[in-house]
Amino acid sequence: MPSAKTSAPRSTESVNPLTGAADALFRAAIEACRQHERVARCSGRGVSDDELKEMSELCELGHRHLAARTVAWEEAAAGGQGKSEDAFWHAANTLWHASREYARRHHSCDALNTKVSRRSTDALGALTLEYELEASALLALSHAVAGYRKLRTDAE
Repeated sequence: MPSAKTSAPRSTESVNPLTGAADALFRAAIEACRQHERVARCSGRGVSDDELKEMSELCELGHRHLAARTVAWEEAAAGGQGKSEDAFWHAANTLWHASREYARRHHSCDALNTKVSRRSTDALGALTLEYELEASALLALSHAVAGYRKLRTDAE
């Protein structure tokens, strides 16, 4: 019997673990930003609640993926410092910092949102501030993505 599918042979080139981790973080950041933009665009159009819920679930999946790639970069960077070009190192670390800050802000919004049971004016003001800070962190993440993209044009 012939096999149904055969997988393509893997490249025999060894991938630099530092570059591989940074590129994976880059792709995860792209997807997280893209999913947020999609949710914002569609919620402005007035899509159904079910569709918006499903899009939000994809957004959360992107957050988990970004968090996992952030940890992978931290592990790879721990042993790789000084073993790459300065420009690459700085671009990857900028992306890492932006990813961590975005994750921190997102977690802070979620925590405050679940904690606030009564919608007082002060509570809504604090929640608005947290959402603004999260939006700022998302913008910083998209800028870090753009900087990394300029340096590693083939990483996407």
